[in-house]
Amino acid sequence: MTELKQFRCVNCGKPTGALYRTYGPSVLKLNKCAKCKCIVDKYIEYDNVIVMIDAVLISKEAQRHIIYNTEFKSYWKLFIVLMLLETYGVWRNDSLFNIAINSLCGIRTKATVNTTYLYIPVDISMSEWWKHQCSGWVYEERGDDNDLFIWEKDFYIQFLSTFTGIVTFISTVHLIMTMIKPMSVSLNEVSFIRVLKAFSMANVSILFTLPMLVWGNADTSAETRTIHYMLVFAYSFVVFFNAFTVLYESPVIATLVTLLVSNTVKYLMTFHTTPFLRSLVT
Repeated sequence: MTELKQFRCVNCGKPTGALYRTYGPSVLKLNKCAKCKCIVDKYIEYDNVIVMIDAVLISKEAQRHIIYNTEFKSYWKLFIVLMLLETYGVWRNDSLFNIAINSLCGIRTKATVNTTYLYIPVDISMSEWWKHQCSGWVYEERGDDNDLFIWEKDFYIQFLSTFTGIVTFISTVHLIMTMIKPMSVSLNEVSFIRVLKAFSMANVSILFTLPMLVWGNADTSAETRTIHYMLVFAYSFVVFFNAFTVLYESPVIATLVTLLVSNTVKYLMTFHTTPFLRSLVT
């Protein structure tokens, strides 16, 4: 093992130079942390399935193991696959983001069987510019509304819009944490690549949208869709909160505010980017 302090104790987060020592071809001893006196990383002896189960259960120890103590070279593949899944949900008009847009903008189109909206009793007055942005989210009526694949061009537009939103989210998180670092000596210096790895790991939570995407249909009520996606979003928020707390070793309030701001910026960027891109190709 290299003596560079590139690893971290999964229990307290203290940097360490090695996870274990070898005393022969079949003799291995796990190191103990100099700070908390616990084994630095118990997960190096665990099966990957156990690690993933603990990660799904939002274990900070498992998150530290994945972020700091594994190579995790395929994070960019995971990043792309999960971004495609998020794009598919928005393109299919079947996500919490779509429900919010349809409800706030008053979109009642039946262009897809998945158009879901909630009745908002409060009259929301919007400027003409905001109404124009809303109109960019109204799906065109097609000859065959059930054939989603005739919207191939719109999928690419939505992919670029989703990508822009995700990049904005990651950049906002990293920028805010970098700005507040001088105010908190406990914050870690984190490379942008490691932020991408943490994001890819935490964004696995979006897989829980699959049940509704696969089995949801025209008979599924708006309330059911909304509750499902709200539960997934709440779980995802907690996963990201833990992941960025582990990554930056940041205070709870700082991480919470950073996530709220970053999510707001992400969805506003996606909301405005999609109509803009559609206007360029029409």
